[in-house]
Amino acid sequence: MATYKPLHYNSLSPYLIVDNAQELVNQLTDVFNATVLRRYDRPDGSIMHVELQLDDSVIMLSNSTAQYPAHKTMLHFYVPDVLATYRRAINNGCTPISEPVNQPGDPDTRGSFYDAAGNHWSVSTQQ
Repeated sequence: MATYKPLHYNSLSPYLIVDNAQELVNQLTDVFNATVLRRYDRPDGSIMHVELQLDDSVIMLSNSTAQYPAHKTMLHFYVPDVLATYRRAINNGCTPISEPVNQPGDPDTRGSFYDAAGNHWSVSTQQ
């Protein structure tokens, strides 16, 4: 067992810096059933650091600051039911990019959307 990292954590975790971290935490909880593993707030109540469990992965995020400005990224996430996940995302305020489809020669059914912070999420279920 590895002692250099928390139990059940991957060695590599995406770290998102966003303008409204709490809004994104709420959205990821609603869309992906994410759970908060650890959270540290700044004195003003903004999120300094939070770790979310999404299935077998951990992502980390924080509120942007002058020293660490917000920036957007793209993430790919395999989910058990891409259609249900995509619908939940749109129903929870995510902006659609492309509805889930299966392209010829691709074993994945894939859709995509932007989250509240403008990050591009691609969600897939392999057939």
